[in-house]
Amino acid sequence: MDILIRTAEGQEAQPFLLWDSVWDGATHQADWALADGDALNVGGLRARSALETAVVLALFTDRRVRDDHPLRKYADADPRGWWGDGVDVRADLGEEPLGSLLWLLERAALTEDVPRWAKAMAEEALMPLLRQGAASRIDVEASARAPDNRLDLMVRLYGADGQKIYDRRFEIVWSQMLR
Repeated sequence: MDILIRTAEGQEAQPFLLWDSVWDGATHQADWALADGDALNVGGLRARSALETAVVLALFTDRRVRDDHPLRKYADADPRGWWGDGVDVRADLGEEPLGSLLWLLERAALTEDVPRWAKAMAEEALMPLLRQGAASRIDVEASARAPDNRLDLMVRLYGADGQKIYDRRFEIVWSQMLR
């Protein structure tokens, strides 16, 4: 998957290369942004925040879990995976499966190991952004908040000049723990 990042996102007319994902902190979900008011893309999807979209897709698309993965037991009979990875992943072009294994943690108890796993899974999922030059450094922090049944995941990306180009906190709620 080639990730196209434009240095002046939303500042001038540009081709529609990727659609925008918008993270809703209240519902903890991503949705697509509509191209409201864009005469060239009536009824279409907005395409101004490619980096935000790339991060959301990398973290919250379910990557297929290998049979030998230490947390495979949480997948039960469904190893998931994004359907597109079964269609066309061109390793010769540097493409790799999309997504992360964060979905495995939804079935795990919120223990002290979960933040370490979440950090490693998020870093692995975001590595294509480094390899493709969209970011020069990625910092991920994960911390469990047991009283709130919540995992906080901080993601920061830095450009070639060392400046922060992305900074977002995601809250993953362990709602199944409350049942």
